[in-house]
Amino acid sequence: MFGWLSAAIARASRSNRALNRSCVILIDVLGHSLEETLDILGVTAPAAKAALHRGRAKLRGLAALADPPARSLDAEAATRLRAYADHFNARNFDALRALLAEDVRLDLVNRTRLAGREDVSIYFTRYDQAPFQWRMGPGLADGRPAILVSDPSQATDAIRWVVLLDWREGQIHGIRDFLYARYAMDGVTITRL
Repeated sequence: MFGWLSAAIARASRSNRALNRSCVILIDVLGHSLEETLDILGVTAPAAKAALHRGRAKLRGLAALADPPARSLDAEAATRLRAYADHFNARNFDALRALLAEDVRLDLVNRTRLAGREDVSIYFTRYDQAPFQWRMGPGLADGRPAILVSDPSQATDAIRWVVLLDWREGQIHGIRDFLYARYAMDGVTITRL
């Protein structure tokens, strides 16, 4: 079933790190036997066993790393997020456009990228013209300052997606909106402010 993947792994496993990854993927993920792995990778049993041991040890080490502590927002950052959310909820998009830096960049994830104040200003126009309403609120997404988006018509008040903002000198220099990439919310730790 995954023969094409096994062949690709075999071609890619030229370095020790790649061999470690390849052995873990072939044996632990794809369920190949040691003999099949030896055949696919063209290595000896001791080399494959050592690579598997190193690969598993690396994974355990990565898994043992504690999640970084949630960043707390200073008062100024929290105020900026609240003001952004309030302007958005009031549909005061001119106030939000005024916050855009000349070299602002927009990443509407999985959809489009724009750069420059004039082009990114259209982003707010599209939200203003949308037939649905969204509620924006300040918060943290995996410890990072974020605008949390929910649907006010839903009783659950669940966060549907997030918008990450990059601020510099009181202006917005970057917007990453996950409206079209809601799958990115899987496993994200959300904290409402």
